[in-house]
Amino acid sequence: MIKNKLDIQAEEKGAYFMESLQSENLSKVREIRGLGLLIGIELNENVRPVIQRLHEKGILVFPAGVHVIRVFPPLTIEYRQLDFVIAKLKDVLS
Repeated sequence: MIKNKLDIQAEEKGAYFMESLQSENLSKVREIRGLGLLIGIELNENVRPVIQRLHEKGILVFPAGVHVIRVFPPLTIEYRQLDFVIAKLKDVLS
């Protein structure tokens, strides 16, 4: 973890992830918050149907309550993989 500076990567990739989503006008999103690559996306609606649609698109996310989607990709995720996840999230949350 220290050798590969995963803590720094998590901080940078988490900021990239959140900025990419926050730059869009996502109608279903109330708030996006996070710490490193642990991201919470609070919705204006129940998360269950949204999570189901994301699973169908190959994105594994989990509920963190009735209105929050929890996203926590591996620390070793590459930017191209993050872009894939971001694109699917934007599609489903618009």
